[in-house]
Amino acid sequence: MIRKPSILILGPDATTRQPFAQLEELGCDVHSASKAAEAAGLCLFTPPDLIVVTGRNNGIDEFIGQLKEQNKLKVLDMAMVSANGEEAVDEAIHFEESVTAALEELDTSKMRAKHFFTKVGNKLRRIHLNDVRFIEVEGKYSAIHVGEKKYNVKASLKDLLLKLPNEDFVRVSRNFVINIDRVTHIDTFQFIIKIDQDEIPISRTYKDELMKRIQLL
Repeated sequence: MIRKPSILILGPDATTRQPFAQLEELGCDVHSASKAAEAAGLCLFTPPDLIVVTGRNNGIDEFIGQLKEQNKLKVLDMAMVSANGEEAVDEAIHFEESVTAALEELDTSKMRAKHFFTKVGNKLRRIHLNDVRFIEVEGKYSAIHVGEKKYNVKASLKDLLLKLPNEDFVRVSRNFVINIDRVTHIDTFQFIIKIDQDEIPISRTYKDELMKRIQLL
């Protein structure tokens, strides 16, 4: 399944309507927020691929500053102006080209190897991403389950997700990230995912995002 680019537009409602419609026509999964608190919630539970800023009010300026400092989400700062006639057409073309360029840059930066290394004792062990079944929180560590073994790394699930291919790995609860390719069964009634013999709970908060990411016939 080809996942649609996820874009969050930040700004006053009047400045987000036209970009929202334009991005939907381009086949993007679009959300909008006019306040920093609302944007923070969306970024926490369903982090977008790209944030497009169309205006600065209701704490958005400070929020964007924090995002840029953390350097965890791609931000495209657009100074949208109202225009008519040919100016409106030029503005729309400029907006589309800017978003396309930002997404292409993001895709390039997210190209990752098919494996990573983790420290085991005094050695670095190579782990292939395809072999990772799921990752769970264990105290201050994240336990990466590979086959019957697990490797503890001192990193949060949020930080690990930024380093993993988002087409393969998805967060399903506060304490679990799963490899979609390793899922054998999803019980949407009891909110449970089965990977081999392990049963992993699905949080209602993350269920919708999971369902968007699976191929359903």
